[in-house]
Parts: sequence; C-alpha cells; structure tokens
Amino acid sequence: MKWGVVAVLVASAASTACTPEPQPAPNPTANQGANPAVATASAVKVPAKPGDTFGKTIDSDTPFVALSDILKDPKAYNGKKVRTRGEVIAVCQAAGCWADLKPEGSGAEKAVAPTHVTMHNHAFFLPKHAKTKVAEIEGNLVVRELSQGEVDHYNSEGASLTAGTPLVNVDALGVVLR
Repeated sequence: MKWGVVAVLVASAASTACTPEPQPAPNPTANQGANPAVATASAVKVPAKPGDTFGKTIDSDTPFVALSDILKDPKAYNGKKVRTRGEVIAVCQAAGCWADLKPEGSGAEKAVAPTHVTMHNHAFFLPKHAKTKVAEIEGNLVVRELSQGEVDHYNSEGASLTAGTPLVNVDALGVVLR
C-alpha cells in the first residue's frame, strides 16, 4: 500500500512538471505559403521569428475578440473557443508551457486580471524569450481561480499570479508570435 501511494505521488508530480523547451521546426507545407514554422517535440533550436506558429494553425473562422473586451466581461466568453491577441508579459522559464498576456498597447506592466495561456496538454511550447512579443492565440477560455499550489508552481517559473483571484485561462490550441 505504501509503495502504491508513493507511485501515485511520483506520477502526479511528473504529469504537472514542465518539460524542456522545443523550438520551431520547419512546417512541411511552408513551401506552399502556409505558416513558416510549427513547434514540435523533436524540433531543432532556432530563434522564434515573427509569424512562427506553435501548435495548430489558427482557424480564421474562430471569432476574434479583443483581449480588452474579454477582460471587461470574461464570464461572457467562459467555455467558448476564441481567437485573441495580446502582449506576452511572462513565459514559463522551465519549458515555455504557459504565457501570461495583457492587452496590446495597454501600457501597464501587468494586466489587472491576467490572461494565463497554457499550451494544450503540453503539446507545444513557446520560446522562453517571447516576452514583449505579441501573440495571437486560439483556444478554449475558462474563468477560474487558481489554487495556492498552482500559483506557487507558476510563480516559481516566472509568473506573478495570486491565489483566489479570478483568472482568465485560455487552453491554447495554437499560437502565432508577431
């Protein structure tokens, strides 16, 4: 019984830990005018360039909503798939598996209610140096509060989050850096 509990705890810790940061790799359709790069687990390290795509290609049919409009009434978008854009104010320094955004041109160093973007099931990662870049994202939006454990985890990797504060979380399916 004791070893079973230890195994569960080790497996749980491993499933929440970030993994090393892959960088963009050439997109097989890049020669056909598609997105110039897609991040994959076996990618070679190269600097991110404007227009690099991470994860899935963003679907132009997904409704675009300005991040500032989302932050005015986040519950109106809760549970919906959206496209939005914002300035990256923090990136996971362990692997690039999350980023925090603020509305473009807002001037504030930190958004009043941060938009926390997680890369869908760790399927892809952003470059750790993506801070200050503009990111267009597509994903499923959920308004929720983070536990103290989640806050401690994210803050240890470079975030500035507070437990119990409502958070706009986007489970990103795709990200394009501009």
